[in-house]
Amino acid sequence: MAVECAVCESTASELGSRNGHRIFKCEGCSSFFTWPLPVDGEHLNIYSEDYFNGAGGGFGYADYDRDKQPMVATFEKYLDVIESFTPARKGTLLDIGAATGFFLKLAVDRGWSGIGIEPSAHASAIGREKGLDVRTTTFQADSIPPASVDVITLWDVIEHVPDPRAVLQAAYRALRPGGLVAINTPDSGSLIARIFGHKWHLVVPPEHLFLFNLVSLQRALGEDHFQIVVRDKIGKRFTVQYVLETLYRWQGFSFWRKIYERVRDRPAGRAALGINLHDNMFLLARKL
Repeated sequence: MAVECAVCESTASELGSRNGHRIFKCEGCSSFFTWPLPVDGEHLNIYSEDYFNGAGGGFGYADYDRDKQPMVATFEKYLDVIESFTPARKGTLLDIGAATGFFLKLAVDRGWSGIGIEPSAHASAIGREKGLDVRTTTFQADSIPPASVDVITLWDVIEHVPDPRAVLQAAYRALRPGGLVAINTPDSGSLIARIFGHKWHLVVPPEHLFLFNLVSLQRALGEDHFQIVVRDKIGKRFTVQYVLETLYRWQGFSFWRKIYERVRDRPAGRAALGINLHDNMFLLARKL
């Protein structure tokens, strides 16, 4: 049985396996994806309390809000970009995969009317404790009334969903005419991804299910009636402990884990590192 790409429906070839999951590369658009893709929401099981606070299961964050703190300047930068295309008013911003509402609070503090959608009951409850409108659900076509929001943000989210085209179609339906969708996601067409293939550190099933490249994501947005207005390679900042944990998961060397255990929850572990491997892309697109 031939395996087909969920985005362009071309045949895909198997690259290898990671974490017990088979990894394929589309022969048409060159995107990477996990096969078989999860059904009936089974992929949501990993987004428990441990994912956001502990990461004992091998995925997630030691402390989500603390690990995201170094990203404040990056989030503010891209809010500036978004607002440069919405000069008349800030309006309503819908953050998909809002987690604990970390980014959403930044937007609300800048004057946006904010809504978050987050499937994790634990994380969304924390968001509501912050006074934010974070709803415990997945994002589907009927999640939000049609043409009711001005901006939709998908920060490191679209790679986590088994049907990214359905997410883009739901985003189009929810946006007002001329509304914007902002997407940050790993770039499987980057040099480091091409070098490492299925061993690239961002191939982490069942967490990451579909990894676009710039061409395939632009194609998907265009087919769903969006016009690209900004393309960028996004640099990020991480805590030292998050970087060490990522290195351990990627390479499996106990050396990284031992250092992580030494610095975890200490000032050295909470220090921020700026990293840009040019394997994360940012696209801002307008609803036509």
